[in-house]
Amino acid sequence: MTPLRFSFPRLRGSLATLLLGAALPLASVPLTALAHGDFKAPHGGAVAEAPSGHHIELVREDGRLAAYLTDHDGKPVNAQGAQAEVTLLSGGAKSTAHLAPAGGNKLIGATTAATAAAGAKAVLRLTLPGKAAEQVRLTLK
Repeated sequence: MTPLRFSFPRLRGSLATLLLGAALPLASVPLTALAHGDFKAPHGGAVAEAPSGHHIELVREDGRLAAYLTDHDGKPVNAQGAQAEVTLLSGGAKSTAHLAPAGGNKLIGATTAATAAAGAKAVLRLTLPGKAAEQVRLTLK
């Protein structure tokens, strides 16, 4: 007994055309439009996205560390009542700085120039009022 075979060459060609037609527009979208890892740094610092979607920019300013908070759309997030702590690792040295609200979306704290050098690794822990603590990792610029 010969098995039944169904052959639909026209359908196979149409299906391939349909799939190719659906895939081509996606191929023309730049990968950066789909990525969430490349953020603008308006103050020239290092930027990371917290689990909540907030963006945190860590900047070295006049021998101190400053953090600027924005939402996913880049709008400033009020830092009033926020608490932050930065742990810096640089060349085997480790230091910690507490950041306090400094008006608007800015937090600021003291640090030593040795541990806040460009290339230092930073772990910033941020707690906004009424929210759970979040942590981001950055490399200072």
